[in-house]
Amino acid sequence: MVHFMKKHLVVRILAVITAVMVAIAAGNVVTQIVQTESAVEEAVNSYNMRIAESYAGQLQPERYAEFLQRPEEGDLYWSLRQELDRFRKQIGALYVYFVKLDENNEPRIMIDGRPQGDTDASPINELADMPPDAIKAVKAGGTASTPIIVNPEYGTYLSAYAPVKLANGTLVGALGIDTDAAVFDRLTANIIKDSIPLYALVLAVTVAGIAIVIWFVRRALKPLHTLTASAELMAGGDLAQASAILRATPVRSADEIGTAYKSMLTMSGNLHERVRGLVVNMDKTSDQLVASSETFAGHADRMLALSETMNESVRHIDAGAESQKQSADDSAIAMEEISQGIVRIAESSSTVSDAAIRALEIARAGELAMGSMNGQIRDIASTAAQTLDNAKRLKAYTDEIDDVLGSVREFAEQTKLLALNASIEAARAGEHGQGFTVVAKEVRKLADASASAVHRITDLLGNIGKESGSISEEMEGASRDITEGVRLSGEAAESFGHTVSAFRLVSEQIIDISATTEQLSAGSEQVAATVGSIADIASRVSEQSRKIRTLSGRQLDMMKQVSEASSVLSDSTQEMKKAIKQVNV
Repeated sequence: MVHFMKKHLVVRILAVITAVMVAIAAGNVVTQIVQTESAVEEAVNSYNMRIAESYAGQLQPERYAEFLQRPEEGDLYWSLRQELDRFRKQIGALYVYFVKLDENNEPRIMIDGRPQGDTDASPINELADMPPDAIKAVKAGGTASTPIIVNPEYGTYLSAYAPVKLANGTLVGALGIDTDAAVFDRLTANIIKDSIPLYALVLAVTVAGIAIVIWFVRRALKPLHTLTASAELMAGGDLAQASAILRATPVRSADEIGTAYKSMLTMSGNLHERVRGLVVNMDKTSDQLVASSETFAGHADRMLALSETMNESVRHIDAGAESQKQSADDSAIAMEEISQGIVRIAESSSTVSDAAIRALEIARAGELAMGSMNGQIRDIASTAAQTLDNAKRLKAYTDEIDDVLGSVREFAEQTKLLALNASIEAARAGEHGQGFTVVAKEVRKLADASASAVHRITDLLGNIGKESGSISEEMEGASRDITEGVRLSGEAAESFGHTVSAFRLVSEQIIDISATTEQLSAGSEQVAATVGSIADIASRVSEQSRKIRTLSGRQLDMMKQVSEASSVLSDSTQEMKKAIKQVNV
């Protein structure tokens, strides 16, 4: 449905107009219903206010004023309540009651005109549903009414109020009349029911208006079908048929559609003439273009074959140049390695020559050192012999000192015995021998110290004797070793002499080898330079051949594109010729 409306402008226009007219009609009906309800409510309230005002004028306000002085259920209360109940029944109201406005302007129901024992009757001094506007109107001496009131306890109703005054104009209270809202609903329903023919007439007029609008719009937009069909034929290339359709169904209106028709007719005629001339010229040109494109395609194919052959040749040349470059690079690397090896040999020969010269000098110095060492070893041997004799004499002196210390040890023992005897004698002498006892003690101490020192010296001399003996034995062994060293040093000196002669011969040969390797190194550097130049030339040749191959490849790609373009051009010219034949002029 939505897709259908999008494709048809007439449908969209009619849908909008219909919706607007239906909305207007519905709004009119709703407005009529609302106005009817408002009118009925106003009529009911007006009637109730007139009834309340009329009945309030028939009441005896003095009795109500008297009741208000003592508001309690007495004879006066029940008399007034029965009076209000009779009036309620006469007018068919839901509630009739007397209201007092207290000092706070709050409405209080003092007497409810309902039968005695009725549970719906309001008690004395109950707060009434009297709006502030109604209170203000009653206090001003006028009547008042309320809209529909919904009370959960007493139901739905409309209220009307009239003031109750004394003869001097003093306000005693207000008479209230409540009408059941069902009465209002019945009156409203009856009026709406009576208005149904009017609503049906409005609906009929609306439908007729929609039908007239539909007829007029379809008639006004009918030429659009002709314009659309002609435009579709023009788009399809059938200009002659498009012009024939426009002339077959002329539009004589002077509105926008008529103007569009005339513009379309003029455009169709002009376009037909111009396109016919253009098609004729294009047909001739397309024939020439087809022939040229076929010739061009043949040339392009032959050029493509030549380019492929040339590209293959260039590829072989590039492969040979690359192989030659690789061989030259390998030769250059090999020559460079040979040159470096010869340089290292020359450097090693030079180093060995220097080392041989230094070794010869060291050998000569060693020969001199061996002679000096041999002399020193001989001196050491002489000194060792003297040291051995001194050690033997030290051993003899140590033995003599030990004998002397034995005599000293005997003297010390005898001194200790004499000191002991002196002490014994001093003890016998008593007090007269005390000083001698002291001297004897000191002598004994000295004898003990001397004995200890002699023992210590004896031990030391014993150790010295032992060490002297060990030294003598070691010196005898060292003397034998030194003698052997003298013999070996002599032989080493003789060997050093032979070594120096050999080193001198080797050094001379190494110097000759070093000179020869330096000459060989210079020659290899020249050869390496020549091979490097050859490698550079081969590299440049390979680079140039690679560039030529790249250019040849690009040329081949371009020739392929040209060949493809020629094929596309040929196909396009054929399609263009077919398209030109489809244009009906």
